Amino acid sequence: MLRCGQKTIIFLINNGGYTIEVEIHDGPYNVIKNWNYTGLVDAIHNGEGKCWTAKVFCEEDLVEAIETATGPKKDSLCFIEVIVHKDDTSKELLEWGSRVSAANSRPPNPQ
Repeated sequence: MLRCGQKTIIFLINNGGYTIEVEIHDGPYNVIKNWNYTGLVDAIHNGEGKCWTAKVFCEEDLVEAIETATGPKKDSLCFIEVIVHKDDTSKELLEWGSRVSAANSRPPNPQ
């Protein structure tokens, strides 16, 4: 994307884990190392091409980052990491996870 001069905005929603997988089947394997995603993009970028990254923690920061990405940095590949609480999800998605968990815990259907 950098090599081809993409002028894209990428949003990475980072909740620091696997919220839905925990709902389906909890275990220590759902505790993951939280990467520094903006740092990873900066490392890949390494000064070549036009790239801009931001890490945001609240709505005001997000609005500002979007304004920057669509304004002064509009000629760049923009990567915005949005940090959200690990349990920030919809009730419907959590209910779906519970249903998948119940289905996964049933014995297989005899064929």
